[in-house]
Amino acid sequence: MTPRISIVMATYNGATFLEEQLCSLERQSLAPFELVISDDDSSDGTDEILARFASRAAFPVRISKNRPGLGFRDNFLRAAERASGDWIAFCDQDDVWRADKLARCAEHMAQPEVTQIAHQARLIGQDGAFLGLFDQGIVSSGLRPPLFYDVWGTFWGFSLVVRRTVLGVAPADRRFVDYIDPRFPIAHDRWAFFLAQTLGHTVELAEPLVDYRQHAANLFGAGRGRPPAPAETRQAVIAKHAGYIAATRRMVEIVQGLPRSAEAAFPAFNRQRAEAVYRHALRQVEARGRIYDGPAMASAARCLRALISGHYRNAQNDTTRWRSFAKDMALSLRP
Repeated sequence: MTPRISIVMATYNGATFLEEQLCSLERQSLAPFELVISDDDSSDGTDEILARFASRAAFPVRISKNRPGLGFRDNFLRAAERASGDWIAFCDQDDVWRADKLARCAEHMAQPEVTQIAHQARLIGQDGAFLGLFDQGIVSSGLRPPLFYDVWGTFWGFSLVVRRTVLGVAPADRRFVDYIDPRFPIAHDRWAFFLAQTLGHTVELAEPLVDYRQHAANLFGAGRGRPPAPAETRQAVIAKHAGYIAATRRMVEIVQGLPRSAEAAFPAFNRQRAEAVYRHALRQVEARGRIYDGPAMASAARCLRALISGHYRNAQNDTTRWRSFAKDMALSLRP
C-alpha cells in the first residue's frame, strides 16, 4: 500500500522563496497525501502565493492562518495537529526538495518498528548556489535502534519524516523547555525527534534529499560565514545547565507518563530501558550543574568526582563525554 504522507509547512512572510519550494513539492515523484500549511499572519504576499498554488495543485492543500502569529515552534506543531496522513514530512518555506524525497523515504515506511526517517541535505545560498553538504552526522544509510542518539540531540526538521502517531502520545502544550533557550518551549523538530527515537527505530539516508537554503532572514542556519561564538562565562554555563536540568526532568516525566497502549502501538518501544536512559541523563546534568557551586578549586574537585562517578558517561551508549569533561574542568577553574 502506498503510504499516506502529509507535508506539513509553517509559513511566515516567505514570499521571496516560497514559489520555488512549492514547485518542488509539485514535482515529487510520489505525490503527497496532502499539504497542510499553517501561516503566521503573513503580510508580504505569502497568502496570494499559497492560494494560487492550492488552486492548481494535484493534491489537497489545506491552509489555516493564525492571528496573531504563534511563532515558528507552535506554528509547525499546529499544522502537524491538522495533518491526517500516516506520516508527517516537515517542510520549511524557503528550501527546495529533490523530486524523489518522498519516494525514497516511503521505501522504509512499511516497517512497523520505524518511527522516523532522516536524511542529508545540500546547503545552498540565497541565489541557489551550492555551498556544500549538510550531513548533520549521517555518514551512511542504515537502521538505528531506539535511543541510539544523544537524548538532547535532533535532526533538523526539514530533513525529518515522522510517523504521525508518534506526536499523539504526549500533548505538545506540555512539552519540555528548549534547553538551548529556556525562555521558549522546545521546537517541533526536537520534540518529534525526542518522541520518535524513544518509541522506535530511525532510518538514516545518506542522500541529500533537500536543498537547505542559507540566507539572512531564516531563523536558523548551518552557521557558515558567522563569527565564532564568544567564550562562555561561568555564569552562562550555570544558566545553561539549569535549562538542561529543567528539560531533562520533563523528559523523564513524559516517558513515565506514556500511555500503556504505547507498547502495542510501537513494537520497538522498551519502557523500562527508556525510563532508565532518561533518568541516567537527568542524574548526569544534575551532577554537572553542581560542579559550579562554590569556589574554583572545589568546582574542579567536583568535576573529577563526577567523572569517577560516571556522570560523563552517555546515557544511551555508556561512552564517556570527554569533551564535556574537559569543558567543565576548564570552566571550573575560572573565577
